[in-house]
Amino acid sequence: DRGLAKDFQRAFSERWVEEDPTALGYLYIDGHVRPYHGRRHKLPKTHVQQRRLCLPATTDYWVNDANADPLMFVTAPANDGLLKMMETELLPEMRRLAGEERRMTLIFDREGWSPKRFKKWHKAGFDVITYRKGKYKDWSRSCFEEVPVEVSGRKVTYLLAERIVPMLKGFRVREVRRLCDDG
Repeated sequence: DRGLAKDFQRAFSERWVEEDPTALGYLYIDGHVRPYHGRRHKLPKTHVQQRRLCLPATTDYWVNDANADPLMFVTAPANDGLLKMMETELLPEMRRLAGEERRMTLIFDREGWSPKRFKKWHKAGFDVITYRKGKYKDWSRSCFEEVPVEVSGRKVTYLLAERIVPMLKGFRVREVRRLCDDG
């Protein structure tokens, strides 16, 4: 009733960062669509995966730390997309929590694909791990090598390859690919 929910959330985030500042190295960002059933606000219709329908909805954007613990969340006004929310809400708050000098790695799905923003964020101290969007050429099978890893207590071997690729003029990134049985 007092309108202090955002302050309350900030206090929790600050406390969690104080308890384990190293957990801010990797931040996983994900949006979750939430149907709106009220009558007070007129929201745009959005595809709601659970119901396989377009309904009035909003999106909550969650940020989890390297331990998969929640760090913060923001509800998008007017159902703004991930890129807009990152620019206006999420990155400024992450920077405030981590400090100006700390580099952080952001992990998100294809919705956040934007080479221009990757370049901008890199200059601001944020690195990115995401899926590549769009069409691209296959790499030769000879580029891939077996890499054994342990996942959830079991040993797995992946076929991996990596290259430095130009993304924009003056901006190159490291691309890692996994070769699956289906190519």
